Amino acid sequence: MKKVYLSLFYYLFLFSQQAWAQVIQLERIGFTTSEGIYLESDIYLPDTLQPHPTVLLRTPYGKFQYKKVGLFFAERGYATVIQDVRGKFESSGDFFPFQNERTDGLSTLDWASKQVWSNGDVGMFGVSYPAFCALTLAADQHPALKTIVNISGWVEPADMATDGGALHLLLNLPWLLHEETLTRRDLGDYDLDSLLRYLPIKDALRSVGIESKAWENSGVLDQLNQDYAYEQVDIPILHLCGAFDFVKKGTLKAYQALRARRKKHQKLIFGPWFHNQYLTSLTEVGILECGDSSEMGYDALLEKAAEWFDQYLKEHPGKSAPYPAPEVFFLVANTWQKVPQFLQETNCGESWYIQGVEAANSRFGGGTLLTHSASKAANDQFLFDPYQPVPTNGGANFHFFPAQLGVKDQSELEEREDILVYTSQAFTQTKRVAGNIKLRLFAATDGPDTDFTAKLVLVDKQGIAMNMADGIIRARYRNGRAKEELLVPNRVYEYTIDLGVTAFEIPLDYRLRLEISSSNFPKYDRNSNNEIDAFEAKALRSARQTIYFGPDHPTRLILPFICNQ
Repeated sequence: MKKVYLSLFYYLFLFSQQAWAQVIQLERIGFTTSEGIYLESDIYLPDTLQPHPTVLLRTPYGKFQYKKVGLFFAERGYATVIQDVRGKFESSGDFFPFQNERTDGLSTLDWASKQVWSNGDVGMFGVSYPAFCALTLAADQHPALKTIVNISGWVEPADMATDGGALHLLLNLPWLLHEETLTRRDLGDYDLDSLLRYLPIKDALRSVGIESKAWENSGVLDQLNQDYAYEQVDIPILHLCGAFDFVKKGTLKAYQALRARRKKHQKLIFGPWFHNQYLTSLTEVGILECGDSSEMGYDALLEKAAEWFDQYLKEHPGKSAPYPAPEVFFLVANTWQKVPQFLQETNCGESWYIQGVEAANSRFGGGTLLTHSASKAANDQFLFDPYQPVPTNGGANFHFFPAQLGVKDQSELEEREDILVYTSQAFTQTKRVAGNIKLRLFAATDGPDTDFTAKLVLVDKQGIAMNMADGIIRARYRNGRAKEELLVPNRVYEYTIDLGVTAFEIPLDYRLRLEISSSNFPKYDRNSNNEIDAFEAKALRSARQTIYFGPDHPTRLILPFICNQ
């Protein structure tokens, strides 16, 4: 591997050769860390000899893909460093997702801030994994790191890889299959349907000759950054994600944690998008058209990032509002609104209670969803067969699978006998929901473990059932993945299912609907319904599920309606 180290003489020589250009591009510039790992970058410089504020992007996806980013920021007056992370493309070492980005990132900040083209002030930029590379450094208080633009990033990998204790299968397996090697594999070379159904799922990659430490030892990432010192973060951060972004939980968690600690200059933009949609001109999220105001595009996204960097790397931060209100896009209404109370506890939330399924599989569901609890104790039942799971139909899913992104009509799925459906009366006034949706569920199963799923659906006047949010809970991990607790069969437990964060309008004469089931496959791996964890189970059994409601077991949906409507 060719290694080029940038010296003052080398920089002056290149400048003298290319001073006519608007941007000077330096390729394959590297340094070696104290661990002996060679990290290589492409560098884009404004065509002046002054030191510049610096933008750093670290990526596992190949620095060659980010030339547009490098040229854009260099033209705006920033020295821009695009670096391959350890074990990817032109950098040495072994790639193990997430594990080395903190140490290597700090070493890169040391190196970049001391170069002749840098004035010592660095802002980090990234979308998805590159945003993780930035956020994981924010608590270290490195003197060079002044600000971050966090687009769909996260601090704790477990927030992205698991949900409610279940494995986000449709993300983890294809991503590792595609990205874990030095460059990447072609997913078209593999039968993904067979791999996703392989038992035990732990051996799926091994079944096609791939040894994956990250896949087979995924538990080592469960604890990574769970002790993250948010209180030590003291830099401005722009956070951006979308309602159907599969990593929104991690992005919003970082924002919430910093705002709860009264950290200044934390700005949130919450759009309608699926992952990476903001890099395109698309305005549709599945079957839902979101209108022109939802369009972002790569150029506009870079402009937002540049405006942020201009403010915090070139100007004085005191000129901006210390606690800006989140900018929130409301689905269905197709409007942006500043919502100061977004993601905060208010007294405007409501609990909506389920009542029994009286006529299963009718177009508007058999059960009802009301603002008061049932007066009598009762229950509904269904059989969960993991060999015939409820298929994934839209939602916040991995963008490699465009047919599964965003809003889809759930009407046909609701004909299944293993989905319980509860529907409200038509709304007589327009209301808006904005925040975290949760279901308090009282349920029992006839085995030592199982899953329960929930989906919030908005039903229009024509009966089209549009998924707004969904979630899952794996019973053995109901108190967190660090604490495995099997069930006593047929005992009633209370579960909290986190359906995630969204924002949408309920127009006049629309209805809300809650779906309860036990699978969402292949988004999540299937539960074995026995003592063996789903990741290692070689066989699956069916489970009899019982959902309870009434005075003693008030199963209820908690909706964050916004105040002052």
